[in-house]
Amino acid sequence: MELLPPAVDRGVAFVPGPAFDADAADVCALRLSSVTALVEQIDPRIATLAAILRENLARTTPC
Repeated sequence: MELLPPAVDRGVAFVPGPAFDADAADVCALRLSSVTALVEQIDPRIATLAAILRENLARTTPC
């Protein structure tokens, strides 16, 4: 399931998990950073990712 393009389209970005896995085996992981986000921005961004996941899970098998 490709989550990054629809997330970026909605103003949320993340780094796919394999970039942080020496074996690049965990394709179901992602890494979020909130270092530049205000506290009040974090929950809506997580909600956006959750909505994208729900939309994609309804159409496809995970990972």
